Amino acid sequence: MAEKRTILTYDRTAARYAARPFYPLAREIERFVALVGNGKGRLVVDVGCGPGQYARALAARGLRVAALDLSAGMLAQARAAGTSGLLQADMLRLPLPTSVADGCFVCASLLHLRRAEVPSALAEFRRVLRTRGGLYLALKEGEGEEWVSDGEGGARFFVYYREEEVGRLLAAAGFEVVDGWINPPGAGQRHRWINCFAVASNSRANSAARRQRASTECPTTGSSP
Repeated sequence: MAEKRTILTYDRTAARYAARPFYPLAREIERFVALVGNGKGRLVVDVGCGPGQYARALAARGLRVAALDLSAGMLAQARAAGTSGLLQADMLRLPLPTSVADGCFVCASLLHLRRAEVPSALAEFRRVLRTRGGLYLALKEGEGEEWVSDGEGGARFFVYYREEEVGRLLAAAGFEVVDGWINPPGAGQRHRWINCFAVASNSRANSAARRQRASTECPTTGSSP
């Protein structure tokens, strides 16, 4: 199972992963905060929080954060760094009521699922979001899928995407894409990053009509500096 092997690799390398420099995502975080609203206490879900650096950044902006990850090792690192609201959970089965969240922050986590599982994950994000709730996705740009070795006997599974596919998947799940851009690869990486921002549509009953009129890609506005 791709997910299980990837999680085991993250468990074993969590301390090293937490110690490495992270892409700051300042622009992405500010856009997400603006999308969910600047009101203090809005609830957002960091799906695949890892060692918690982005959950803490969101909390510092006044948001209530539920920080979820399947990796016990990553959650241990997040807890040691002072991250609150931690839960061990699967993004395919979010332990949250329907229509409870104002935003889902999904950075570099959805790309570990098999492509066939992604519609189910997006449906879960839509389920827990309030109407017009915000969604941020960060995915690696490219074609196909692969296992990437960590050099120590472990490996992580990655699926790569094009903007057009991301747009179609989001429209089918009941989202309206509102913004997006491409970031260059991080240090030591090969792939550019697709950043996509969307809102939960008013009515899931009209999903077919939304798909028909929706753009087929995230509306990129240029690369992040």
